Amino acid sequence: MKKTVILAAAAAMVLAGCAKVDTVPTSTPANQKDLAMDFDVYVAQTKAGSAGEMNDTKLKATGFGVIAFEQAGGYDKSIKPNFMYNQEVTYNTTATKWEYHPIKYWPNQLTDNGATDGSGALSADAHMVSFFAYAPYCEPGASETEGITAISPASTAGDPTITYAVSDDLNKNVDLVWGTSNGATWNNVAGGTNTCAEGLPYIDLQKPALNTKVNFKFYHALAQLNLTAQMSYNIVGAGGTAQDGVKITIAQVELLVPGMYDKGVLNLNNTEAKKPLWDFTSASDTDLDLIVNDDKLHANVKDAGAGKVAAQPAGVIATEGPVLATNKYFTLLPREVSTDVTVKVTYYVTTDDDHLDDGYSRVENIISRTINFPNGFKAGTKNNIKMILGLSEVALSGEVVDWETGTNLENYWPKNVE
Repeated sequence: MKKTVILAAAAAMVLAGCAKVDTVPTSTPANQKDLAMDFDVYVAQTKAGSAGEMNDTKLKATGFGVIAFEQAGGYDKSIKPNFMYNQEVTYNTTATKWEYHPIKYWPNQLTDNGATDGSGALSADAHMVSFFAYAPYCEPGASETEGITAISPASTAGDPTITYAVSDDLNKNVDLVWGTSNGATWNNVAGGTNTCAEGLPYIDLQKPALNTKVNFKFYHALAQLNLTAQMSYNIVGAGGTAQDGVKITIAQVELLVPGMYDKGVLNLNNTEAKKPLWDFTSASDTDLDLIVNDDKLHANVKDAGAGKVAAQPAGVIATEGPVLATNKYFTLLPREVSTDVTVKVTYYVTTDDDHLDDGYSRVENIISRTINFPNGFKAGTKNNIKMILGLSEVALSGEVVDWETGTNLENYWPKNVE
């Protein structure tokens, strides 16, 4: 269609040229040449940052997906994706740039090409492109039931969507982000500007000037929940120093998060800047029961079972450390209402003691506590529960009680006589 319009315009110019005995240019003006689309990205930080979450570095490892629509007069949700569908965009570390295949080109159908000398072809309608993006890139199968479970089909018209289901499997918890405009204004070949507000999608873009990139700014669509632990040894606050031959290790943590959504549909065409547009119509209120044990626990604190201190990992120490496995976290669908989270932890205190038959003592502790999150779980926030495990010595002291006065009997053995 693009070439047909240009050729038709050129033919019309040829006819007009013959009538006026003018010279018709045989090449396309610079601002009318096919221009390949190029991408760039930036990931907005969570309210509290940290390892494991999506950031610029991790995005380069996972890539992102793009869904795009090309339409005369602008995007009106009446067509299915006709320009890009779940187009994978990957980062080439050697060339240090984002790449995708097949390369797409900006449409040349313009009602105004910005030229003042009458050069360049025109079209009856201005064709525009609208872009929607998400990360990490994936191709969910029909059997997926946790994490990113679906992307709206290529055959479906309207706003593209991503379906997400909450999981207690740390490997299926995904830091889902969606792409928006970075707020930059570009000049386009029609002589105007492409302006999209920061935090809203790229809608109705016309062919820009050369070397212009569609620069996505990704925002976090979910809330993150993490766990850390710290020892409190013989003091009221966190910290202190335990004696040699003593370790605290964790066997299991159970989190009960009531009144949360179990699944949701993210519309990539958000209407409020920097805020995800979730649809929870098909969701159910559920009490999430998140169990952390075995390989879900960080290697530094995971209880190794019965045995002396040397067989245990570093354990919970005086400085705060992670409880979940390296770079793992729970992601929750956002819900901004006061929420009471119940935490139940099972941990062991192991102490070497050569006086015991086994050479050590091992004491199991099972404790629970309810913690209130007054604002619930807002998208783009990283929430953390820090468990301070108190440990106080069993102090021993001794006192010898004075003798009481007893009976004193005199006896002579034998008795002397005169």
